[in-house]
Amino acid sequence: MARRKQPKYRYGFKSEANGYAREFREELGLKPIDPLCPWSLADYLAIPVEPLSAYKDMIPKSVEYYRNGKADGFSAITIIDGYKRLIIHNDAHHPRRQAANIAHELSHGILGHMPQPVLDENGCRHFNQQEEDEAEWLGPALLISEEAALHIVKTGMDINDAVRHYGVSKNIVQMRINVTGAKNRVARMSDTNPS
Repeated sequence: MARRKQPKYRYGFKSEANGYAREFREELGLKPIDPLCPWSLADYLAIPVEPLSAYKDMIPKSVEYYRNGKADGFSAITIIDGYKRLIIHNDAHHPRRQAANIAHELSHGILGHMPQPVLDENGCRHFNQQEEDEAEWLGPALLISEEAALHIVKTGMDINDAVRHYGVSKNIVQMRINVTGAKNRVARMSDTNPS
């Protein structure tokens, strides 16, 4: 299986993502190292979030199909009507995955990604790789800020404790520690500030 090329982000995007994580925490009265609840952020941004199960009476077969693990591919979707957004997420997923799914969808809104028709004129699914890459970067950055990643390493927090504290998966904790260079940065801080 061929590996996907590393995403190329526009200049300054990663710093912008870190800035959003700080800015929203501040606006929600949180410290930079605090967990950020994506449901609270959605509420703050006035983006309703609904569970897929809320549609079981309207479209029972579809809801059952997606909630019973037969279609693991459905995590969440943003429905846009004019300037209003609505996130529908698969509430059959583990709560940590739900958090990541919602953070991903919120990222599209925060970044101003505009909707496209689901299918093109040939019946193929529209997919904007750059926008997906940006949301895949910003979503985890919202959940584990740069400061939080440094805090996890600096305090020696166990990865499982970090997972519970931040309400995210091990993969997201590890990814954020890695991409922020938290281990190297904390080691350098220790080298320059010996006790």
